[in-house]
Amino acid sequence: MTLVRASDTDPETTAPGGIADDQGPDGTLGLSGRLLVLLQSNYQVAYAGRGSVVGRPALVVEVRRPGGVLAARFWLDAATKLPLRREMFAANAQMISEAAFTTLELGARGLDGMPAAAAAPWAAQLDRARLAALRAQGWPLPGQLPGNLALFAASQTSARSGPVIDLSYSDGLVVVSLFVQRGELARAMPGWRQVTVGGRAVYSDDPDRRSLAWSAGGFVYTLIGDAPATTVSRVVTTTPGTARLGFWARMAHGFRRLASWLNPLR
Repeated sequence: MTLVRASDTDPETTAPGGIADDQGPDGTLGLSGRLLVLLQSNYQVAYAGRGSVVGRPALVVEVRRPGGVLAARFWLDAATKLPLRREMFAANAQMISEAAFTTLELGARGLDGMPAAAAAPWAAQLDRARLAALRAQGWPLPGQLPGNLALFAASQTSARSGPVIDLSYSDGLVVVSLFVQRGELARAMPGWRQVTVGGRAVYSDDPDRRSLAWSAGGFVYTLIGDAPATTVSRVVTTTPGTARLGFWARMAHGFRRLASWLNPLR
C-alpha cells in the first residue's frame, strides 16, 4: 500500500541550509516540488494525449532528453493529477522500468486497513551546515553526481556500527541514493557477488546491478539507483572509494565468471 498526501509547499522553497524542505517524493510514483523543478531544468516536458489507468481518465505527459529522445512517460489522474503510471526509457528507447497503481481509493476511506509503517522515518534531516561539518570530519559526501544528479535530500540515522548518512540525488527523473557509514565490508557476504561496473570492483545483490556496495578508506558505500545502467556506471566510477581493477585482476575476474558459466552446479 502507498499513502499519498497533497502538499501546498512551494517548489522553490528551500531550508536555511540549502536542502529542499520537501525532501522526498511520496511513494514510488510521487514527485516532490524540488524534483519537479529539477525535471523541468534537465528535460523537455510536454502533454502527449489522454489515456486511462485503473479505470480512471488520465493525462499522458512525455519527458524527453535534450535532443528529443524519450526518457519517460507519465499518466496523471485527470481529476487529481496524481501520477498513476510511469514508464522509463534508456537512451536507446528501450523501456527499463514500469510502475503503476493497480487500485486507487480517494479520500479518508482509503486509509481503512492501512498497515503500520515497516520502519521509522529518518527524522534527522541534514542541512548544508551539518553536511559541511561532516565533510570537515573526513566524511566523503559528494554535493553532486554525474548526469546532473543534484543532492536534494540528506538525512542521518544511527546503527550499531555508528552513524549512517543517506544522500539522495536526482535530475528530476531518476533517483540515486548513496548510504555512507564508517567501517569495512565483511569478507563473507551471502547473497552478494563481485561485479565490475565501469571498470571498478564492487558487490551487487541485484541482477540489474542497481544495488551496489563497496568499501574503501574506512567507509562503506551502498548505492541504490532507479536509473539507467549507464548512469549508475558513471556514478560508481566518480564516487570516492571505488578502485579501478588492474589488468590481471580483470583477467582473473573474467576467468571466474567463465568458470561459473561452465559449471551449472555453481
